[in-house]
Amino acid sequence: MYEGETMSASPPTVISGLGLVKRVPSSEYSSNIIVKNFPLLGRLHFVKDKNGIMSLTFTFLYWVYGTWCGLWVVLLPHLRDKQTSEPFVGLYILCSVMCICALFRAATLNPGRVPLISEKDNIDTSEWEMCDKCQRKRPKRAHHCRRCQQCVLRMDHHCPWINNCVGEENHYAFMQLLFWAFCLSWMAFWSLMLHYWYYPACVTCDKESFWFRHEDWFTYILTALAILMGIVMGGQLIGQHFMLLLDRTTLENMKDPHPDIEKIRIRSEWSAYQEMCGGGSMIFWLLPCRSRRVIRPSYFYSSPV
Repeated sequence: MYEGETMSASPPTVISGLGLVKRVPSSEYSSNIIVKNFPLLGRLHFVKDKNGIMSLTFTFLYWVYGTWCGLWVVLLPHLRDKQTSEPFVGLYILCSVMCICALFRAATLNPGRVPLISEKDNIDTSEWEMCDKCQRKRPKRAHHCRRCQQCVLRMDHHCPWINNCVGEENHYAFMQLLFWAFCLSWMAFWSLMLHYWYYPACVTCDKESFWFRHEDWFTYILTALAILMGIVMGGQLIGQHFMLLLDRTTLENMKDPHPDIEKIRIRSEWSAYQEMCGGGSMIFWLLPCRSRRVIRPSYFYSSPV
């Protein structure tokens, strides 16, 4: 059974191999997860966590400020004065649109919920383990998230800024978010450097408008945010890149920070990113609107390497 959304009570069941009588979940989803189908958008996954929702809202407002200030306060006035080029402004808009789309996808994709497995599914679960929190069998690299209250396949970590886990099914969307947020941050930074040191003062601007009278404060704040976000996103990208090559997750590194070197295998960039992003042409790997074509079912993953 893979798609049951009912939350009916489950009868006492003897867990095979343990000799214990416990209640086995009868629903695919935990009580902390909302799953809704929307036209055009498909099935969206929401986590009912107040702190996570506040963090996600802050992330969205962060994007709103960066987009508004970068365009309306910095670039568009210089574009009207023919001091900057349309392709440069278009590139800023592209990075902004891709960033918010990647944020939406990373926040609303199922991160890789461990499905309920029945005998008729014909899946070998002999090497799986039993989660003592949600009472369902899971592959060895799955982890139980206390925020989502469910087990997630190949879970990397729970990210409060997207109010979602980062796991097998949405790791590619999280990497897209890191990449486009990094690009947007440094586009904002270089736009501000041109604004401060290269472009002449705006000629066509309304000198009495609120944003013009407080332009310095708006741009100072954006400069600080752009530098901070650029450094953080760049560091996250580098860290995630090397963990992909080593085929390890953040949680695995936290549990075992000094693994046996002989057991570590370094994968090629192509195989690592193809496994994360799925099949298809690599040209589309950075598009947030794409769907991931799985190369192999997630339940084949076993022990960390």
